Amino acid sequence: MQRLRLWTPTRFAAQAPSHGSRGDLVHHLAQRLADQAADAEGQPRRPLPRLEGDLVLPDQLAVTADDLARAADAETARRATSHLLLHRHALLEEDVPTGLVRALGLADVLAAGREECGRTA
Repeated sequence: MQRLRLWTPTRFAAQAPSHGSRGDLVHHLAQRLADQAADAEGQPRRPLPRLEGDLVLPDQLAVTADDLARAADAETARRATSHLLLHRHALLEEDVPTGLVRALGLADVLAAGREECGRTA
């Protein structure tokens, strides 16, 4: 999220495959984290507002990630992390850090992220 906080409106507006803009992709991530937190808390899912201006998206992502971290079990957190890493890989064009791969204990973090991205419930 620290890196996202350095992005300009132009970087957020750049295209992100299958999600429209990079800003749309970050909002997608925040919405998915909010949905997982609601599920973990036994609460109904609600649409996360698309706030005015993309520069607030890193904060929205941080808040929803914190909510999920406080509410989720280890498996939900692992799935959420693989989903974040999938899109981090696409946005930054960097490999997933080896330490995170080991910590998650997944054979293929990006495949797990793709599966989580397609999950709706």
